[in-house]
Amino acid sequence: MDATGQPVAIPRDDHVLIAGDPRTLVTTAVRTVALHHARFPATRVHVYEPEPVGDLTALRALAHRYISTAGNGGATARLTIEDLTELATEIDRRAAVLAKLNADVVAAGLALPPVESIPALHRLLPTAWTSQLVKADLDVDLTGLARHVVVIGDAIRWVLSEDAGQAFADILTRVATRGQAAGVSLVLGVKSPYLPYLPIDLTDAIATRIALRMHEPHHADRVLGHDARADGVDAANPLDGHGHHNHAYGMCWVTGAINRSRYQRAQIYATSPQTFGYDAVRLARARRRDHRLTGDAATRAGR
Repeated sequence: MDATGQPVAIPRDDHVLIAGDPRTLVTTAVRTVALHHARFPATRVHVYEPEPVGDLTALRALAHRYISTAGNGGATARLTIEDLTELATEIDRRAAVLAKLNADVVAAGLALPPVESIPALHRLLPTAWTSQLVKADLDVDLTGLARHVVVIGDAIRWVLSEDAGQAFADILTRVATRGQAAGVSLVLGVKSPYLPYLPIDLTDAIATRIALRMHEPHHADRVLGHDARADGVDAANPLDGHGHHNHAYGMCWVTGAINRSRYQRAQIYATSPQTFGYDAVRLARARRRDHRLTGDAATRAGR
């Protein structure tokens, strides 16, 4: 919540990086954003659970793909890479769909601007834009173009893997670089000491970054950019400058890397894992009633 008590808006289609020093509620923030995405029934949520303690286990009830170190052991890195590779292939397919749509619009002689992304396509349907396509006998089918969200509680676990770290980092960066335009979003959590191990291309591709109280300036710079401190943003003590936080933790966030540099001060509040679990189950039940469970969640529900 911001200083006026209003929720801080996080753009639905943006990639999100959440980073902070230990014990600054990084996992709580990741869970909150994940549940926000899960509120949209058609969204397919891919969850990579890196911690044996199961901070994201409750999302298994509604996840299109759920991969956990607890359940898969040493095979986890391979499974995550396979899933990301499938998403990369899907991103390429969607790029081809958009290219064909734009080519058909030009061929039909319609004075319409090109559609730049799958999220933009979702926003255009249904509008007056759609009626022009219908008159030109052009069909736009959103089947198979559902949004995908990849949630990783602590991405660094796989980035630092001796066997598959480079392959994981490469395919994750590929998805980050091209995914947003294809309706594929990332929600990544990472403890600030490990930020330097994330590829630069990966962090540069993430539009929304949240810094949860970082006492090392170079860690904050990796999240908010070097201009943040010049603008007076102090990621170590973002609220009162004294570090006196009881029920809430200060955070600064930035939407955009260079050309959208705007910072907002807010607080993130701790919630119990029990509440998180209840909300995830409630959303899963709603999806089941609407026949919206897909992938791993649908398989589990059918047992």
